[in-house]
Amino acid sequence: MAKVKKILLIALVSLVVVTGGMFAYTFTTATATIGVSAPTSDFANITANTSITAPTVFGKFTGTWPSAPLFTITPDPNYQGDLVITVSLINTGELVRQYHHLNMELQFKDSTGALADEGSRTEVLNLQNAQVLFTWTSGNGTSPYTVDLVGGGYRLHPFKSLTGGSYQPHLWCEVTQR
Repeated sequence: MAKVKKILLIALVSLVVVTGGMFAYTFTTATATIGVSAPTSDFANITANTSITAPTVFGKFTGTWPSAPLFTITPDPNYQGDLVITVSLINTGELVRQYHHLNMELQFKDSTGALADEGSRTEVLNLQNAQVLFTWTSGNGTSPYTVDLVGGGYRLHPFKSLTGGSYQPHLWCEVTQR
């Protein structure tokens, strides 16, 4: 009986060492990036700005997004109508397996930094709401306009890591007539 207790004790200690090592492995730093893509149209030009790397990552599994312009939108000077700017998170199927939560606070601004959206509001893009809309009335603000990431954060599922693969959010911007 004493031999069985000894074996069980050794197995328990081994289990603690292995799981503690897994926690220690995930408790280091890593980075996440956001990829951006943009199409072209006859009434506005969209330029995808450079990818953004998240600088604040804690334990490889939680972090915040920095503020940065994601897309630059320049309406055609001859276009007199209103526009709808749609920003979509297009790889949620991949991201939901890695991220417990992911949210990005977006704003539509003119070249002076003033909110150019008709409602002057901030929109939140996340895994449950993978599309946001901004409305622009012709003549509102000064061109060029930007869709800016102004905040947000993410948290990976337990025992997930940003190393060993690319789990970056991929954003798509589309401008349509209203």
